[in-house]
Parts: sequence; C-alpha cells; structure tokens
Amino acid sequence: MHDRMQSRAGRPRDRGLDAALLAAAAQLVVERGYGALTLQAVADEAATSRPALYRRFSDRAELVMALLADRYGLQPGAQDLGGLEAEMLAIQHHQMELFNDPVVRMAVPGLLEDLSRSQDLARRFHEQFLHPRRVSTASILDRAVERGEIGAGTDPEWICDLITGPMLMRALIPTLGPIDEELVQLTVHSALDAVGYRRSQ
Repeated sequence: MHDRMQSRAGRPRDRGLDAALLAAAAQLVVERGYGALTLQAVADEAATSRPALYRRFSDRAELVMALLADRYGLQPGAQDLGGLEAEMLAIQHHQMELFNDPVVRMAVPGLLEDLSRSQDLARRFHEQFLHPRRVSTASILDRAVERGEIGAGTDPEWICDLITGPMLMRALIPTLGPIDEELVQLTVHSALDAVGYRRSQ
C-alpha cells in the first residue's frame, strides 16, 4: 500500500510527514471519533496541506488502513516460536492489544459502516489489510502441519474467523465482556480443538 502511495506522489517520500499524518489521524479518532475524521482535519492537525495528504491517501478509510498497518503490521504470525500453541497464544496476545487500542475501538464501528456501503472500499480493505494478515495467520497452521502437530486439511479462513470473531464482537459491544487474558486462553483452546491439536502430557 505504501509503495503504491509513493508512486502516486511521484517524488521521494517524507517519512516525517507520513508519521505526523498517522499520529494526527490517531489523535483525531480518539478525541472526536471516526465520523469526525476528515482528510482536511488530519491535514490541519499535522500542519500540512490537503494536497500533500491526498498524494498519500484517497480517503479516510485508506488512511485508517495505513494507521492500523503501521501500528500492528501485516504479518502477525510470521515468527516461528517452535510450536502451534505458543504461536497461537502470541497471535492472540497481539490481537488483544489491537482490539484494546482506543484508536481501534473508536474507528472500527465507523469503518465497518463505510465498508458496508462500498464494495470497492471493502475490496481494498480486504486486499491491503485483512488478506495479508490472514495469510500470515495461516502460516502458523502450515508450520504445525510440517512439525506433525496437526493433520493437513484445516481451513485457515475458519480458524482466522474463530480467533478474531469473539474479540471483534467484544470490541463492538463492550458489555459482552473484556478482551483479556481469559478470552485469549479460551479462543486459543477453541482453535486448537478445532484443528485437532493434542497437547503433550
């Protein structure tokens, strides 16, 4: 995504301005909410021009995608920790941090509304943010198969839904309960059961 934005600009990137724009967006989301996040407001907060912002982002959803990728990356499951359970716990601790982030909490409802209104936006969000992260999560299962911890044939898309769904629901509806260590353990154990993993005695 950032490479594409650089080609749009047609000039060397100012990394300091990139960081300032993302910081401004995060601050505005927390202070005013996603609905008040406009490119003009971000440009004003970062003390830059609207054209400079538009050379990088076409709309607020793309700006939020860049903010999320900057904070949480696109490869949460890339690190080999030597075992499926350890890697599932690591990715769920990562997701616990993500979904407890005030920026994410404030942005997700409005972002989901935007995605529901635009198929093009939903496609871009999937291609640029969701898909790379889900592929990275799937790599955890591939390594587990190679180690002989689980059999082949598990649907990685279902496992991604299984571990992310409860956290997303609690982020959207906080009265369902906290996103905490207990939820991490419950979701990991559910995923391990779903893939047929048996812990060593």
